[in-house]
Amino acid sequence: MVRRNRWGVKIGRRSPRQRGQYSTPKHILPLIPELLSLYPALQVDLVLSDFVRDMVEDRIDLAIRVGPVEDSDAVVRRVAVTPLVCVGSRRYFEKHGMPKSPADLSEHNCLLYGGLTELAKWPFAGPEGRFSVPVRGNLSSNSVETIRAGVLAGVGIGLFAKVSLADELNHPDVITILDDFLDDVRDISLVWPKRRFVPARVRRATDFFAAAVPQRL
Repeated sequence: MVRRNRWGVKIGRRSPRQRGQYSTPKHILPLIPELLSLYPALQVDLVLSDFVRDMVEDRIDLAIRVGPVEDSDAVVRRVAVTPLVCVGSRRYFEKHGMPKSPADLSEHNCLLYGGLTELAKWPFAGPEGRFSVPVRGNLSSNSVETIRAGVLAGVGIGLFAKVSLADELNHPDVITILDDFLDDVRDISLVWPKRRFVPARVRRATDFFAAAVPQRL
């Protein structure tokens, strides 16, 4: 889920001296053309990664991250939140049945995204408060695309940050489950390295994404 999805974007002016790097999730990708339309002198090189990148070592000027950010050398600006969703395909549920409660997941093939801190325990909430349910399955990956593909193919059930899914939730074969037990959210934050001087290109991109990201969710 998201939990840890990241999309890196290198952005800079056409002058080599002005080259910079930015990092950005799936709902947010369409914002890149909008940014370029607003600032046509910028050059974008999009890098997709589910790993936590070293922004200084990788020379990334700006990142959009989903989930908690633990980086004392970075400035973090939360711009939105995204809920968690539990998802499966119609063909999977026709074959294996649909869970009615989180406890029923023990009888199902749950696909595990390694970017989540809740790798083998999924978080839920009920009348007595929050709780977690151990899950297991035949596929785990540090790539959210892999888990998403497995869910769409009917392999199993996945837990995602909603921002990790775009058109999939509108697909007739995709069904969300256990909605009444999910009230957890993940932060979506703009992150950039601490520095004395913040380039104008970073400030412009930061202001753009801070205004545009909440409108995409």
